Amino acid sequence: MKLCLNQATTMPYGLSETIDAAARAGIPHIGLWVEPVEATGVAATRRLLADTGVTATSMSRVGFLADKSGRELDQAYDAVRRALAACAELSVPTLSFVAGGLPAHDRSIRSAEARVRDALERLQPDVAASGVRLQLEPIHPLFVNDRSMVTTVGQALRIVDGLPAEQYGVLVDSWATFWDPEFEDSVARAGADGRLAGYQINDYALPLPFPNNMNGRLMPGDGVIDLVGMTRTMRSAGYSGPVENEVFNDEIWRLPLAEIVRLTVESFDRVITRNFPD
Repeated sequence: MKLCLNQATTMPYGLSETIDAAARAGIPHIGLWVEPVEATGVAATRRLLADTGVTATSMSRVGFLADKSGRELDQAYDAVRRALAACAELSVPTLSFVAGGLPAHDRSIRSAEARVRDALERLQPDVAASGVRLQLEPIHPLFVNDRSMVTTVGQALRIVDGLPAEQYGVLVDSWATFWDPEFEDSVARAGADGRLAGYQINDYALPLPFPNNMNGRLMPGDGVIDLVGMTRTMRSAGYSGPVENEVFNDEIWRLPLAEIVRLTVESFDRVITRNFPD
């Protein structure tokens, strides 16, 4: 299993710096983010990747539309289409899709699921034309109201059921899903259905920072998540793609870029390479 450095882990640093640092550290893959790519430009991003030999295997993230309507919803659709086009130009195979939260006027999760499903169906011509796979990403239930009402792998599978598996998959993030007692069964089903599109690792421990709970993710192996067990579950379900290190952490972001990259490589070797040498 190969390491992928997700740009979130090096959030304060520019795209060019991060790609160069990954290449120097021997990291073969990078997970891009939409905003830095837009700021850098697709053509310049393509040159950076070509010059370093680093391969972009994913892009984060679009969506956030379950609680939107009118002009805001139209803008969210346009953002998805722009990101699909950028991924296609850069030969990035997957684009992560976050559902969005619950609007104040309707707190029904099932109603929100229906809106997300409608959105994915509406986007299908664009997804098919791009050749890029949308990967629906469950987010930790801490953020069900304001970020994503999709919180489990099983729920994500229910939303994409019946849509072409080569166009719509599921992205599994350890911090977001480790708590789920149905995780193993849901991942097995996702594998059998050909839905496992991506895998991100990070770690969890209390207390979480306040007010930015999302920024409490730790380097793999520094918290309480059974990452070896989760990775074994993913492998048993047929996942063999890159493993992304995606860490949101204010303290880590204050470190020099080279130190962040070193910690990324060391934690990956400790948790993944040592336990899954093949």
